[in-house]
Amino acid sequence: KLWYRKPGSSGFGYAESSDGLHFLKRSDVTGINFAGDYTMAVEPDGHTQDAPRFIAGYDAPDMAAGIATSSDGITWTPLNSGKPVTGRAADTYNQVLWDGEAKTYRLFTRTDFGAAGGKTELRGTRSMRNPDILADPKGWKLASQWKFDKEGAAEGARRQSYAVTCWIRHGVYFAMLSVYEHVGDVSEGEATDLQKRHERDIMNCYLATSRDADTWDFTWVYAGQTLIPRGGDGTFDKDILLPASTVVTHDDKHWLYYAGANERHGNESFVFKRTHAIGLATLPLDRFVGLTAQDRRQGVVRTHPFRLEGDSLLVNINAEKGIAKVEILDENGAELPDYCDDNSTLLSKADELRWQPRWKNGADLSKLRGRTIRLQFLLRNATLYSFQIQ
Repeated sequence: KLWYRKPGSSGFGYAESSDGLHFLKRSDVTGINFAGDYTMAVEPDGHTQDAPRFIAGYDAPDMAAGIATSSDGITWTPLNSGKPVTGRAADTYNQVLWDGEAKTYRLFTRTDFGAAGGKTELRGTRSMRNPDILADPKGWKLASQWKFDKEGAAEGARRQSYAVTCWIRHGVYFAMLSVYEHVGDVSEGEATDLQKRHERDIMNCYLATSRDADTWDFTWVYAGQTLIPRGGDGTFDKDILLPASTVVTHDDKHWLYYAGANERHGNESFVFKRTHAIGLATLPLDRFVGLTAQDRRQGVVRTHPFRLEGDSLLVNINAEKGIAKVEILDENGAELPDYCDDNSTLLSKADELRWQPRWKNGADLSKLRGRTIRLQFLLRNATLYSFQIQ
């Protein structure tokens, strides 16, 4: 299911696809009183069985966030009588989603840390909580707000958070960051250039992670490590890349849709002509973040103690050019002889999404069920992405 801003006009269209690549338009979205930049982020509502099937955040009048519900994703009913549910500065993504772990709705919007408009605008992000949007659509409480300022006050000219949406998987919050870089800097040329890839006044896509959806790790932003790379010279996505509001997981891959543009952002003095299109990047299952050991020496990853409540261990690991094995320790870190040293079988020259380690003496996890243990991963020239107990 795809909700997309219609080209050359206001509002949104709705399309469907059986393969995720070829989409057929089904209808225009109706019922929403879009304003400003015509933005919309749609999520399934997993709160209760009798809740509307879809929820959406959109830009309501006065550059503020509105929310709406729908049973089919096409005909929408705005909450709060179509009036905004927040204050101003919501002219990019306004994402509302249900957080089943925290038992609350979350709303992510833009906010201002400087004067609105012009060169003094300083973009930031806020997150809010509301346990029941149907009973009290305006009952949002500010949970956190932030801007990029690790490098001091001057950083606002280097980077600003343009749009942020949240995706929850296995208890981890992943933020899809659209970061506006070298804000308003058109020193690479003031004329429209649809061929040259620019490095200033551009937008990149980054990943951030959190355990509470309020405090985020921006390591990859400051390392300059983008999640989805922009295209090269002459491509449709060479200067602007805006990720979709969520991630689709299908067929052992994560599908990351995004909007791309072939010119820079521009400002009040410089308006660039550009074209837009929707692109797709994919990533193998649960391989957003990994721990890598090089070939120089063995790398060791040891977990915190945890109570074993399953019988089998599945490991997502790439040892295509190296080796790996798993050992089991007691809660104090002492080796359990049946599960360590030569009793642990090696994974060699293999790339596995669901590797199931074995132990030579026939020991399996069922013998340890109910005990508090630690896992120890030994890696050489390999990358560990995730593990799970089943």
